[in-house]
Amino acid sequence: MDVLALRRRVVLTGLLCTALFLATSYTIAAQGIDDAWLLAGVALIYLLVARPLLAPVREAMQLRRRLAYQAFLDEREGRP
Repeated sequence: MDVLALRRRVVLTGLLCTALFLATSYTIAAQGIDDAWLLAGVALIYLLVARPLLAPVREAMQLRRRLAYQAFLDEREGRP
């Protein structure tokens, strides 16, 4: 994935999670439910939405780290 697509994915995931958070908090406030349920709602949003949508971003970051470390080791040993 290219960098622009990863940035777009992060921004869209942030917007989606913010919208879901606002909808969840409004629903909990409107129903008069205890505010502690908001914590459970946020945890579900993270587990079911944010984490899966950001998985390609984490994989790309791990790949960049591995490649950078390998380049560092190659440079250190004098290999081109």
